[in-house]
Amino acid sequence: MTDNFGLSPLIQNEFTGLIGVAHTEINPPSGMYVRTWGSSEHDTADGIHRPLRATCLAIAGKNGGPTAFLITCDLMVWMSKEDEEGIRVPLEIELNTSPGWLLLHLSHSHAAPFTDPALQGAPGGDKIESYRSEILAACLRIALEARNKMVQSVLSWGMGKCGLAYNRDLVLPKTGEVVVGVNPLVAADDTLHVGRITDHEGNVQATLVHYAAHPTSLGGGNRLISPDYIGAMRELVERETDDAPCMFLHGADGDLTPRRSFEDNAEAADQNGRELGYAALSVNAGLFPQGQKLEFQHRQESGATLGIWHLTPAEPCYSFSIAKEFVQLKINNLPSAEEYRSAIANANNEFARERARRALALRSKLGVGPVFDLPIYYWRLGKSVFIGAPVEFYSAFQIALRREFPDLTILVLDVCNGFLNYLPPKDEFARETYPVRISLFRSGSSELVYERVVKLIKESP
Repeated sequence: MTDNFGLSPLIQNEFTGLIGVAHTEINPPSGMYVRTWGSSEHDTADGIHRPLRATCLAIAGKNGGPTAFLITCDLMVWMSKEDEEGIRVPLEIELNTSPGWLLLHLSHSHAAPFTDPALQGAPGGDKIESYRSEILAACLRIALEARNKMVQSVLSWGMGKCGLAYNRDLVLPKTGEVVVGVNPLVAADDTLHVGRITDHEGNVQATLVHYAAHPTSLGGGNRLISPDYIGAMRELVERETDDAPCMFLHGADGDLTPRRSFEDNAEAADQNGRELGYAALSVNAGLFPQGQKLEFQHRQESGATLGIWHLTPAEPCYSFSIAKEFVQLKINNLPSAEEYRSAIANANNEFARERARRALALRSKLGVGPVFDLPIYYWRLGKSVFIGAPVEFYSAFQIALRREFPDLTILVLDVCNGFLNYLPPKDEFARETYPVRISLFRSGSSELVYERVVKLIKESP
């Protein structure tokens, strides 16, 4: 019998169940309205830097049962309620899913177009409706394909670091003004999670990369459609994993930006993507074979007394649960819809007009009451936890969850099943930062959501 001398084994969190994956490109048509920056001087793109993609992960329990769908799209945000529900709700109907069993998660690339039907009057806006139909058809097609390809698989998680992300609340020393830009004086969350999906023979079926940094390598001067850094990262990871699809999961990055940000040249996105891609491959290379752990075996006398560890069998977890809950949040003191419309009509430059348009679209989603029920999506796959919401959490949110539950793999998904901009933590409201200025919800809202998520995790199996 092996004496482990009281040492715990080194394990990687693993989930076993039925998993399938599929993907397709979702590039917009030439000449479609693509302006997403107030600073842009163009309404249509000159071409495509790297293709936009939609990817679907279909998941069910080890013994079958209902299927859950995680669909990621290289799109910016949903500007209106109609924008998002016009894609998600038909998918839920066609796939016959229960509430919370379909997550439509955007990469938030700022070089991908808006898809709001309200923009049909903009230059090239007449192409938006047909593009939306293509997105819906593509998402349904890959969801059905992923479901048909489901096989007994193991999802293994590893954790590492990547230095791409920087804090983005930059204080200008001469004026004290806070602008959105790389701030090297504040430490950023550099946590990187990589998931590897393998079939029963150990063949890689897909790679999941979860990281938090705004996909804003490219700014208003860029004239190309692009998934931002995600494209080069994905290409690199897939090349080194026998072309197994790579799915990007957009983490809690409300206060984070990549090292090279807001540039005109697409090479900035490629460099950022390569940095994340190589970091992800490093984490992937450190994963044990599926169903294995590293366990202390014995002492061995040599020039020194050695401690010998060996890989031994480990049983992956198969518990699988999904929940959708609501957290009631107080709405900020916001201008009325009429005031926003007046600001749009009277704006004397495009960036002011763009800010007012976005603010109106977001305000319209909240209704007329003083509170709003924010949906929270909770997926538990063994010892990995997915938390999705239609907001942009600050990195402190996921850092705190990981500290509270160190044995779990915590994956926060921003811009999930809708979009309601930022959810800054309470201490940020003492500063005049951009996310605080435009926040739809009052101080303390992030903490209320955190409390509910902690409760969900503690009460789930």
